[in-house]
Amino acid sequence: MTVESPKLGLQQLTKAESIAAKDEAIVLAARKHFLRIGFAGASMDAIAASAAVSVKTVYSHFANKDELFRKVMIGACTDNLFAGATPTEEALTKRFPWFSDATQQGVFEAGKEYLKHLLSEDQLALYRAVTRDTNRFPELGRQYHKEIARGRTGILAAYLARTSRTQLRVERDELQDAAVYEGLLRATIFEEALHGLVKVRPALVESHALKAASVFWKLFASSNE
Repeated sequence: MTVESPKLGLQQLTKAESIAAKDEAIVLAARKHFLRIGFAGASMDAIAASAAVSVKTVYSHFANKDELFRKVMIGACTDNLFAGATPTEEALTKRFPWFSDATQQGVFEAGKEYLKHLLSEDQLALYRAVTRDTNRFPELGRQYHKEIARGRTGILAAYLARTSRTQLRVERDELQDAAVYEGLLRATIFEEALHGLVKVRPALVESHALKAASVFWKLFASSNE
């Protein structure tokens, strides 16, 4: 009985598959380097070594470091939560149990979800990389705002619009509500996490979200009195 090896070498792949596999390996390696030390600090030699390919191979896939950085960062700036589609309320309810909870507890859960994403290591690294090199690649700032910042704000706004209809029986400016809540959620903690002044732990995220939700709910509920 012949047992086939679970590993396929590149020589066993078609030429197109081999090129795609190398391209993916280079991009994944480059992402680690760019997010960790930025454009200027990353070298093509180090990226090639991490991808287990030669520098010549890297340059056969990407003309220069600028092109590789742009490919990596545009991919990193894309929030794949809903694969680029505008989520419906049904899709949001399936993805987030709190979406149909029009109470202060629901607001708290929504805020906690927002902070968990915002303060994750990948998102903090992405924010640092984008802001550090936005003058060199201005489209990265626009991409980040469109795909990450505005996308997450949109989810929060949709939830608050639904909550105001259900809880307050009124139509409100959901984008303004989302901006206020985001401001409360990001206050202090985002800058501190960004600069490594605090260790982001679940207890810290929960405590901060609880305080922000309490303040926001008082403002939100009192607006209909």
